Amino acid sequence: MFVQSKSDNEPSYKTTEMLGLEIVQVAKSGKRLDIIFHKGIALSLTQKVMALHREKIFNKKQGNLIASIDDFGVFIHFFTLNSNNILIIIYMEKKNNVINSCTQMYVLYKKICEIINTNNPISKILNICNQTIKIK
Repeated sequence: MFVQSKSDNEPSYKTTEMLGLEIVQVAKSGKRLDIIFHKGIALSLTQKVMALHREKIFNKKQGNLIASIDDFGVFIHFFTLNSNNILIIIYMEKKNNVINSCTQMYVLYKKICEIINTNNPISKILNICNQTIKIK
C-alpha cells in the first residue's frame, strides 16, 4: 500500500508479506515474455498460469483472475499496455490469505502500470517492489 508522506512529495511504502511475486510483460504474439521483477515464484508457475489463462488474458484489455494450486492461491492482474504488450502481475499466497492481500496488491499494480505508461525506468519498479514486498 502506498502512503503519501507529509514532509515531501516522495511516497513511503508499507511492506506486504507474501509467498511470491512476479511481474512480466508478454508480447501479444505469445513469443516473448520479459520478466520485470521476480521473487519467490518459479518460472514454471508463470508458464502454467499463461497456459491455463492465455485466452482470457489475451482477449481482454484488463482484468483479475484467481487460481488455486494445491494449498496456494494465485492472483493475477493483467493490463494491455499497448497494441503489442500485456503487463501481468502474479502473486502467490496461502489460499486463505489471497483475498486479504488483494487491495494492497491492486495499489501496487496500478502504480506499476503508471510507471510503465509514463516511460519511467524499470529501476523505479524494482525499487518499489524491493521496498514493499517481503517473501515469507
